[in-house]
Amino acid sequence: MKSVKLACVFLIAPLGLFPVAANASFYTGDDLYAACMTERGSNTYVEKSYECIAYITGAVDAFNTTRKTNKLDSCLPADVTIGQLKEVTMDYLARNPNDRKGSASEQVFKATRKAWPCASSTKSAPQKSTGKKSTGKKSTGKKTTTKNNR
Repeated sequence: MKSVKLACVFLIAPLGLFPVAANASFYTGDDLYAACMTERGSNTYVEKSYECIAYITGAVDAFNTTRKTNKLDSCLPADVTIGQLKEVTMDYLARNPNDRKGSASEQVFKATRKAWPCASSTKSAPQKSTGKKSTGKKSTGKKTTTKNNR
């Protein structure tokens, strides 16, 4: 029995030496879309709803951390809600089913940049903040302006 276990170790261990594709991701846009679209009342609704929100907010936090590390402001309005992040992400995923095969974090990034584009990185004359770009959704009536067009 000991020799069988040892043989398995020697057969399986080298698999860790094979490279994985650089564009491999743990979670695809399809995975995220499925989690976020779980039917209310289903046995997995609560779990999948949290999974959806946690993934989107985690991805956005990672983008903002990267921008901050590079001494750049966030492109998102300071008062953006988790519901708005989910709404623009789900809208993007619904409108771009072919893109959903790729990384979910890339899809969240594309969705938020489309809804709230970053200000130009050129350091010329300061630009006035115009607030949140329209996403085609019903407005809350609040005008959103932030420092450096977050």
